[in-house]
Amino acid sequence: MNQTPARSGWEWVKQGFGMLKKQPAGLSTLFFGYMLLTTLLLVVPLVGQIAHSVLMPVFAIGFMTAAREIGAGKPVLPALLIAGFRGPALRKLCMLGVIHLLVFLAAGAIGVLLFANTDALRDATLAELQTNRELVLESGLVPTMLATALLYIPALLVISFAAPLVQWNGMGPGKALFYSFFAIKRAAGAFFMFALSLFLITVAVLLLVRAVFGFGSIGFALMRMFSEVLYGVAHCALFVAYAHIFPAPPGDSDPALKP
Repeated sequence: MNQTPARSGWEWVKQGFGMLKKQPAGLSTLFFGYMLLTTLLLVVPLVGQIAHSVLMPVFAIGFMTAAREIGAGKPVLPALLIAGFRGPALRKLCMLGVIHLLVFLAAGAIGVLLFANTDALRDATLAELQTNRELVLESGLVPTMLATALLYIPALLVISFAAPLVQWNGMGPGKALFYSFFAIKRAAGAFFMFALSLFLITVAVLLLVRAVFGFGSIGFALMRMFSEVLYGVAHCALFVAYAHIFPAPPGDSDPALKP
């Protein structure tokens, strides 16, 4: 594994957005295709939500494959979105997805147990939580969400970074998570800068959308669209990190992305 200075995290993010600049049409097709598929999944109660969580690493491979194609100077085609569904690694990627689901549930449960006032939340409506500041404070919703995020996001990063190790390095889920964890630990400064950069970009854009459009249907739609775009760009940036830290995946790639 290569040495990785902290500033590399910001460079990964810039290269992720640079890929969007190189092929905006191709990547936008993947972003909105993913948004459509996930929307259809989430329409199905419970089963769709479980499937969405389990398939997260599989779709992540689609975006990372697109990043690899851009690095090789090849066009991004819509079929790349389901690249993770093809090949022998699908079962292992789904096993990673099951771990992702369990981590998400555990993080949420811990947040609720530590901070949530379930009596206040039980009868509250979404509209009340959006407009009633006292209810939000009484319910403990903010510390619950913060605790959940602090537990979930680092685990999500480890799982997402393990996905290409399963797909391109032929590792099993356990070994991939092991290597992913210690790669991130070794390059902790770079990954902290990576996460911080994405967080600040997200907050800035969402605050701007809220200031201009509010919480109406247009504002919500724009926030959802931006979230999907950022999700894809983040995985393109993770591919850059993967190509820097680990041996380049098979196939042609941009020399700038090689270790």
